[in-house]
Amino acid sequence: MSSSTFASGSSNSSGNSKASVDFARFARETFEKTYGAPTYVAAEARRSLSQDKVISIEYTTSQRDFARDSKRKVAGHMVLGIDDDSTTATVLAKGVPADAGSVSMSLRSPVDSSVVAVLRTASKTERFVEIWHDGALAKSIDVSNVHGEFYGDSTFGKLAWSVNGKSIVYAAEKPEYDKARPEPATPDNSGEEIAGDITDDIIGGVAGIADPRRYEVESDWGETFDGKRPPALVVLDVSSGAARVLAAPDGVSPGQAQCLEERIVFTGYKYAVRKHGIVYCQNRPTGIYTCDFDGGNVKCLHSGSVRSPRVTPSGKGLVFLSTTPGGPHASTSELIYYDLADESATILVPIIATPLTKQQTVGGTQLPAGFVGIYADQLPGEPWLRVGGDPAREVLVFSSTWRSASVVLTLDLLQRELALQTAADGTVGSNVLGANGDIVIGKCSTPAQPEMLVVGEAVCKAGSVSIQWQSIGKPSKGSVQWQVLRGEGQLESVFVYPPAPGHDTRFFWTDDSAAARPLAVVPHGGPHSTYTTEYNALAAGLVQLGFGVLLVNFTGSLGFGQDAVLAQIGKMDTLSIDEIQAAASDVHARGEGDIKRTVYVGGSYSGYTGALLAGMAPGFYRALALRNPVISIGENAAMSDIPDWNYAELGLKYAFEAPPELTPAAFTAMWRASPARLVDKVSDPLLLLVGANDRRVPPPQTLSYFARLKAAGAPAQCKVYPSVGHPLDSMEAERDSFVSIVRFFAAALKK
Repeated sequence: MSSSTFASGSSNSSGNSKASVDFARFARETFEKTYGAPTYVAAEARRSLSQDKVISIEYTTSQRDFARDSKRKVAGHMVLGIDDDSTTATVLAKGVPADAGSVSMSLRSPVDSSVVAVLRTASKTERFVEIWHDGALAKSIDVSNVHGEFYGDSTFGKLAWSVNGKSIVYAAEKPEYDKARPEPATPDNSGEEIAGDITDDIIGGVAGIADPRRYEVESDWGETFDGKRPPALVVLDVSSGAARVLAAPDGVSPGQAQCLEERIVFTGYKYAVRKHGIVYCQNRPTGIYTCDFDGGNVKCLHSGSVRSPRVTPSGKGLVFLSTTPGGPHASTSELIYYDLADESATILVPIIATPLTKQQTVGGTQLPAGFVGIYADQLPGEPWLRVGGDPAREVLVFSSTWRSASVVLTLDLLQRELALQTAADGTVGSNVLGANGDIVIGKCSTPAQPEMLVVGEAVCKAGSVSIQWQSIGKPSKGSVQWQVLRGEGQLESVFVYPPAPGHDTRFFWTDDSAAARPLAVVPHGGPHSTYTTEYNALAAGLVQLGFGVLLVNFTGSLGFGQDAVLAQIGKMDTLSIDEIQAAASDVHARGEGDIKRTVYVGGSYSGYTGALLAGMAPGFYRALALRNPVISIGENAAMSDIPDWNYAELGLKYAFEAPPELTPAAFTAMWRASPARLVDKVSDPLLLLVGANDRRVPPPQTLSYFARLKAAGAPAQCKVYPSVGHPLDSMEAERDSFVSIVRFFAAALKK
């Protein structure tokens, strides 16, 4: 469609100008183009038994279906040929993709690789465990009345086979307690009533009343777990089909199950007087536990803020991640080895305070130069490599954040050597999906290239582990460019931009000068998170429209050492504000962005900083779009699923086992750091985008802020998306928020 069509001022039958309708359509098409690429959520690689250089790949993607207005899970299969002298694998065959929306999890038997267990949800009330053998359904077991929904998330969900292949273990909702049912017409009243037998220990739905436990307060685990009953471990005997729900220890929700020879290992998420939101939070009280397959003999091996236990291939020990309890919701992790025979724990990789300036050995482990510490929410489900055919050489492979890059690391447990296996220079972002034998399957992307699969072979070179990577398919040659910009201290940003104006940039950038290009400043949320040089759909969409996009990693971001994380504490309303402004001003000074056409996009914590900047730096941004921003820290502390965040980021004390009262003194400190106090200072256009079901930053504070902005005469707009939580990740919310932001900026930049 030509630009002259968009310039038309004619109106259609609904009263909208053709130019407005065509521009909205163009924004929606840009959304579909940049958000439409699949993301890889799981993959498994197996080397052919008969042909050493042939590898079979099974993978699962998440894709947006714009016609159905839904996100779909799709399973695929391909066969690859690999060549030691090539950097690209040859696709020998590729299967027809199949819808996998009903599959919660699947896993091959460790005894017979032709046997696969599948957890399948047929409907809201129907759930099955399927056992497949050689591609044929061998058994389908109805577990609908045994427990509630499967837990398929990374926090609790994990499907595991027993070592002997006779049982599987998984996490699911605890069974629902009985509701009231009409009592039989002729109840059994044969026994003589004895007043002394009256007690409160009724179990089950009896006498026409519900089980007394049905309506007792039992909170969920917050954001993304809204309304879900607590998890329990389920053990299913594959031969008989019998499933047993294991009783959990008091005050513990189990998940992430693994199997030893005769025991189950799991992460236990502890709670005392209340459950605190768990997603995105690595600082919660937890423990690594074991129990028998009947749920008995529960034992806590290690306590703290621990997660992601993985049994070593020898079965002699475990590795798991550990983070400092309390304080920042995410920070640097230790990697710990637990010896099951000695019942002793050894720190393999310690917390790193500042990036290492050279290769050195710390605590017995050799660490590479530049190492910043481990930043990983979870370890891969299948993380073990076998290198050089040596069964004693157990090598862990996993992903971590390294400054503004996502990298792949290996830890050789035998040699105690940690090695960097992908570039950390910001040229690409890499992640591990799984390992099998000496093969790693992963994914990589760049700001210009959506995710693509890669396969790696682990080899031993000069006594050290090395992974030789081959891409699957050829990356597209886009026109998007990027660079990592370093500022003062730990400040670092990923700057993504179009090198020259073109047809798609015609509404926002037509001048050949980079200094005339509009700039979108986009800090991350958290605040303890990171933007890396991976593909970012929002940034890609804005770049396609002609914006330079500045993804800001301020001090407090992950991947720069623990000292950088802690430096943010107590300075949430000052340090990041100063650095965001410094990063934007640096781009202006470089002649890479128009100081008069600079806009802001933020969400959650960066929505908070955006709201602060609207009141503290009026006129710097022509418009600000804020998704689920923290507006009043005190209100958020009273309503959020993570009240501790509001205390911790201000440097105030908080105890999970005895949450503090929100005292006038605490509220005053929170108010002083809140954007709500600056309403009368706001003069720039604000667009507020709110998820009606947000548990992390509940909507009332933003709606109150909007009302006060309107009363003060500020140019504000607000949109609320029903049935959507903190990430605004439904198809409709994603599409409408993107189009709304684009239209909002177009209007603001024309004034």
